[in-house]
Amino acid sequence: MSRRSRESVKRTRYDIYAELLRVISIYGDCPLTRAARSTNMPVDRAKTAIDHLVSRGLLDEEVDGRHRVYRVSVRGYQYLELYQRIAALVGAPITEPTIGM
Repeated sequence: MSRRSRESVKRTRYDIYAELLRVISIYGDCPLTRAARSTNMPVDRAKTAIDHLVSRGLLDEEVDGRHRVYRVSVRGYQYLELYQRIAALVGAPITEPTIGM
C-alpha cells in the first residue's frame, strides 16, 4: 500500500459539518464531548463547528440542567440530505462516524 493511500483524506469544513450532523442525529440529544469523540475532533474545534451550525439554524441547542445538548433541526436534516446527494453525484466517499464511544 502506498503512503498516499494510507494517509487519511483531508476533510473539508462541509464534510465536518455533515459528520457532526450525522452523529448528533444518531444520538438524538448529544453533548459536545460525545459529538467531538465520535467525529475524531478536538473538543475546541468541534465547539467552533457546532456553534456555527447553531448560528445557521442547522442545530438546536438546549440546556438540560447543567448540561448543554444539541439536536438536529429540520434545516440540518435538509443539509444532510443535500450533502449525501452531492457526494453520490461526484463519487465522494462518506465516512461512517464512530458510534458507541
